[in-house]
Amino acid sequence: MIRMFSAVVILSCLTVACSPKKEETAQVSARQVNEYPDLILTFSNGEKMSTKTLKGNNVLVMFQPDCDHCQQEAIQIEQRLEEFKDYTLYFVSSSPMEQIMAFAKNFNLDGKQNVKFAWTTSESVLTYYGPIPTPSIYVYSKGELRSSFNGQTEVEEILKSL
Repeated sequence: MIRMFSAVVILSCLTVACSPKKEETAQVSARQVNEYPDLILTFSNGEKMSTKTLKGNNVLVMFQPDCDHCQQEAIQIEQRLEEFKDYTLYFVSSSPMEQIMAFAKNFNLDGKQNVKFAWTTSESVLTYYGPIPTPSIYVYSKGELRSSFNGQTEVEEILKSL
């Protein structure tokens, strides 16, 4: 399963992602309007939760720890983390948990109050978002998808959508 997601991510990186240009999604599919995808997130402590249970304002950051553009995105987010104070950021990957948590530590995001790191299956991501580039960012306000960004995006653009 992890290999399939990794293959999709690599293919996406080669064709679309890991490109410095961002693409804001113009239209949102009917499945995404006013609701979170049904992703089961597993945290480093073994706790699991569905994104369907999220409340309030949240940002889902789909990433791969070894993606250069994901790393650059994390640096920008960490530098302006205070501006995300009204949102919880969920960094989600299908990579092994050890790699996810090393990423969190390397980019000074581990232990931040409004930042969480989780693992999910590649099948879940493909079901709800399709083959997406990394990083891909989904901004939700009270359960409604406000905006999405595919590929590395300047943090200023993300902050404007909050």
